[in-house]
Amino acid sequence: MDEDDGQPHNLSFPILPQADLERVAQTILHLFSPSTSSNPELAKHLQHELQQIQSAQEAWGLIAGLAGHDDPNVRFFGAHTAQVKISRDWVTLPEDLRPALLPLLLGTLGNAINPSNQHSYQSANGVVVRKLFGSLASLLLRLAFPHFLHPILTVIQTIHSAFASSTALPPSAPGSGYNTPGLAGPSQSPFDGVPPQLRHKVRLLALEWCAICIEEIGRAGLAEQQRQPLRRHIESDLSVVVSTITDAMSGDLNLSPNERLKEAEAACKCAESWIDWGLAPDELNALLPALYNLLPMPAASSALVEVLSESIFKYGKGTKLLTEPMLAWVIGPSGQSLVGSAEGEPSEEVIGFTKLLAALVEHSSEWLVARIQQNDVQAFLRVILRLTGWQGLGNVEESLSELTLPVYPLIQEAIMDSSIFSSPHDTSPEWAIAKGFFRELVEITRRKVRWPGHGDQGGSIGGLDKEDREAFESWRRDAGEVIVGAYYILRDEMLDSLTEIAAREVQSGAAWQDIEATLHCIRYSSEAVPLGEEKSLPILFGEQVLGQLAQRPIRGKGEERLRLTVVCLIQSYEEWFKFHPAHLPPVLSYLVPSLSSSSTISRSAADALKALCDMCRKRLVEHIGAFADLHGKIGDLGAEEQSKVIQGITSVIQALAPADAVGPVEGIISPILLRISLSLQQYSVDPSNARSSLVQSTAALTACFKGLSPSEDDMFDTTDEGDEAAREEAILAVRGDSRIVELRRGIESAVEGLVGVVGKGEGDAEVADAISSLLKHATLSSSTLISLSPLPLLSLVCMACERSPSALWMSLASTLTLRINAPVTSFAKKKEKNEEIKRQEEEEQVGRWNVVGDVAGRLVVVAGRFLDGEGMKEHPDVVEGWFKFCSSLASRFPGVLLRLPPQMVEGYMSLGLMCLGTQERFSLKAASEFFVALLANTRFPSPLESLSDPILAHFGPMILRALLLCAGSEGPRSVIPNMAELLSALVGRVKADDMAGWLDGILNQDGFPDPRATLASKKKLKETILRLRTARKMREALHEFALVARGLDGTTYGNATAI
Repeated sequence: MDEDDGQPHNLSFPILPQADLERVAQTILHLFSPSTSSNPELAKHLQHELQQIQSAQEAWGLIAGLAGHDDPNVRFFGAHTAQVKISRDWVTLPEDLRPALLPLLLGTLGNAINPSNQHSYQSANGVVVRKLFGSLASLLLRLAFPHFLHPILTVIQTIHSAFASSTALPPSAPGSGYNTPGLAGPSQSPFDGVPPQLRHKVRLLALEWCAICIEEIGRAGLAEQQRQPLRRHIESDLSVVVSTITDAMSGDLNLSPNERLKEAEAACKCAESWIDWGLAPDELNALLPALYNLLPMPAASSALVEVLSESIFKYGKGTKLLTEPMLAWVIGPSGQSLVGSAEGEPSEEVIGFTKLLAALVEHSSEWLVARIQQNDVQAFLRVILRLTGWQGLGNVEESLSELTLPVYPLIQEAIMDSSIFSSPHDTSPEWAIAKGFFRELVEITRRKVRWPGHGDQGGSIGGLDKEDREAFESWRRDAGEVIVGAYYILRDEMLDSLTEIAAREVQSGAAWQDIEATLHCIRYSSEAVPLGEEKSLPILFGEQVLGQLAQRPIRGKGEERLRLTVVCLIQSYEEWFKFHPAHLPPVLSYLVPSLSSSSTISRSAADALKALCDMCRKRLVEHIGAFADLHGKIGDLGAEEQSKVIQGITSVIQALAPADAVGPVEGIISPILLRISLSLQQYSVDPSNARSSLVQSTAALTACFKGLSPSEDDMFDTTDEGDEAAREEAILAVRGDSRIVELRRGIESAVEGLVGVVGKGEGDAEVADAISSLLKHATLSSSTLISLSPLPLLSLVCMACERSPSALWMSLASTLTLRINAPVTSFAKKKEKNEEIKRQEEEEQVGRWNVVGDVAGRLVVVAGRFLDGEGMKEHPDVVEGWFKFCSSLASRFPGVLLRLPPQMVEGYMSLGLMCLGTQERFSLKAASEFFVALLANTRFPSPLESLSDPILAHFGPMILRALLLCAGSEGPRSVIPNMAELLSALVGRVKADDMAGWLDGILNQDGFPDPRATLASKKKLKETILRLRTARKMREALHEFALVARGLDGTTYGNATAI
């Protein structure tokens, strides 16, 4: 163009000097150099440098500038820059220039794939082409639709044009419809002279584009209002997509088998992506026959799985198009030959076929059950059973059976939801078929859960290493869940059969593997077996089975494994024993020796013993002497087992009459207190060696509190409701017994010593956790002989926190505060109160208030010092613990809080405001909960309303501003619901006029909470706040405002993360 032509210059993409392009290329080559891979710091520096280059406006010029470079890494960076700029910097591209990006990318693509371009033959060129496809898909999401008409077809035409030009053939005319060479079938003459391999490449590229395009659209997370217009825009190209896929599936006979296979696999992958996006019935109907013809190709199976689970035909629809053809294929010669003898290493085809069958059952379980009498359905179900029974160890030698396990609960549920379930079980032919199917399933499962080998093989269970053993264990657990579903169909028949087999195997001295497999199935049946079962379980837990097993010597790992299964079997039926207490003695006789077995067995035995004691405590009281003997032997057990056994024993003691429990309680707790005292002495001298003993003895004391606490679960009830009030009175009377009083003093002294250890900063996390658990359980229930008052413990914790501030002490202060004034049990008798009792209760209440007030005043000083400056950022765990205490105080003792000296009240409010300005999610949540609790407990008709009004008048506007700033700009979006709840509480507590004034003063500030917040959004927020009162509506309004203020309104991310 002449310099003096007087015409305005058109906008164009930056054209970078060759020297600049060469520098960028050298940086890229340096990054991908083998020498750089061994220098992470250099690689990081080069990556950062390239990111900086990409972020510049001139980077738009890299798209064309790097497209012709000889090195594919450099060309890839240019294509990647295109996608990055389109995705992140679209707004920086002038609107008039945006349409020109399409021909630029299409031209770059055409050149990259042109057979006459030597670069197209480089092995890494495929990655460049895929990135260009991704860039075009990103452009489709942003360029105005009129500028990118028929996007799928347009790119495919570019592919054809590139190959047509290389063979001196005329390209397809734009807008000519889908009559481009080579993809509409072999009859088209324009490509007849082109070598089949070139046509093959064209089809592969077209499939790759179709797949990448729709995958990028799917990953964009479009909102529905964006998704629908885009769907309509590309709808006219769906016929192009479908014909591209089906033509590739049909195959070109001029190609080699490997090339046809490659095309077919690419077509299936492409089809799967479009099915996931959502194809209409007509398009699916066109694809299905071609997919069926490709079975058992794994890619075809995968695509059909997608049709069954994600398409418009999911949830049992389209059985004529899907279920019936697939069923016919499965039971036909092709399917039967594929399964074969169900042995050997499963091929990829068999694995894909199995996944397809599982998806088909999930899709059509109701259809299959409704036709269970049909021969084809029964043949189909037998195929599934054959796959489940595939020879080999599940998850170790074969992986097919695991894929089939989830289908059996679906079949079982479909049977129970169908009309079959209401038909006579004994005479119905449908029931006979269903029972036969599940009967065979149980037999297959029992065979498959069997550990390998015969007898004991010495060093390892079944000769398996650790990894294989864990994989097989996982399979066995999943198979056990299948047994539960089978029981719901077979009922007593299944349990009777398994019990009969177990008895026969035990009495005949069968290998441990056989017995263990049968007991494993019975164990997992427990979830479904009714508590009133009185036929099979008495045999199982009687002399015929359990009695014989108790006499079986433990020789090696295998027999240990059998004993472990028996122990777990006992625990799985723990509730059954409550209703059949006659079987408890032999069960306990089996468990007690197991406590001193290997570590794995002993832990499970301790769990089972604890569970039985909890469940059957009243029934076990008559055996309290045996438990005394057991307690005398616990020194031989591991620390964890000791605690569980102690908890079990004390739960039985809890069922004794309170007066009778004094001696046993003293006998168990006194030795533990002595151990704690000795451990504390040793800890002061040698902490590292005493730590383990201190933790163990503390855990044992905690176990006593756990066991002696009455369970709130009705399953664990020990007395009738009518006797509970009398029991409460008896406990209260016995608590005054001198032995129990002295025992509680010993416990309090031990707790004081334990707290002192951590309070001095000498303890570690393990000791702290043990103390925390002890204090929580010591004050959990007031209905035990040894329960401690939370008041002195609260003061003790406060002293420890003053010495060494930590999240532990703050959290414990919160727990103990909530335990003060805990409501009495509903069974307690209501007494008439005379004046003396009332005066005494008032004095006790004032005493409680004084202790809580003293602690509240001291802790706010600790928190103020510890969390000042950077403290809140550096100690988020302490912040969370502190505000938990604040919430407990505001919830249970708001009057105490508000009557603290003014500077202390101000300290609470100021710390809360400081926290609302932090970035840590849990800290923000805890601070907001504190303010919500305070506002809720001081609103009308609370007598504290007038006391709190001046505080709220001063701090209210600051709280409002802080929460709006947090939600609209500075805080994580995940806390917006918490801020909305705080806003709702504030609105409900403050007069409307005051709130309107506060909002005006805050929202009228320029740039608040962010310059992107518009006047309209602020006005809408204010009107919504003043009009609404519910937290849900407030949350929606605040979230909507936050999206605008954060610049996320209407964005993919904003919509995808809607609250």
